[in-house]
Amino acid sequence: MRNDGATISQIADESIPRLEQGGPVRVLKKTEIGTPDLPGLTDSPGIVQNVVLSTTLRGEPIELCQSQVFLGMEDVRNPAQRAVIEIVLTATRDQLGEVIEDYKKFLRTVQQADDSAAGAN
Repeated sequence: MRNDGATISQIADESIPRLEQGGPVRVLKKTEIGTPDLPGLTDSPGIVQNVVLSTTLRGEPIELCQSQVFLGMEDVRNPAQRAVIEIVLTATRDQLGEVIEDYKKFLRTVQQADDSAAGAN
């Protein structure tokens, strides 16, 4: 939950220093989603950020690709509060082609439950 004034873009930027604890990070692309220009991924405003991080695994250097999706969902009862959902896929370059379509399919299923569905659980 966030109740500060940070934009989704600023929240996405916060992930970079966390990742840099493991090694150098390059942001390849950062795109707004949930806008009229890019409909269809989600109904919520958000950011897709693709990064490459260089780190080590079992003492060996490795480069990992990461797709980060940050979604902001306002609390309908208290608009000053919002939940920020971070969905991440991490894979090697070789693995990425095998998993990216499933990741995209999963992202299309993420949506905010309405009150009637939430009350039924």
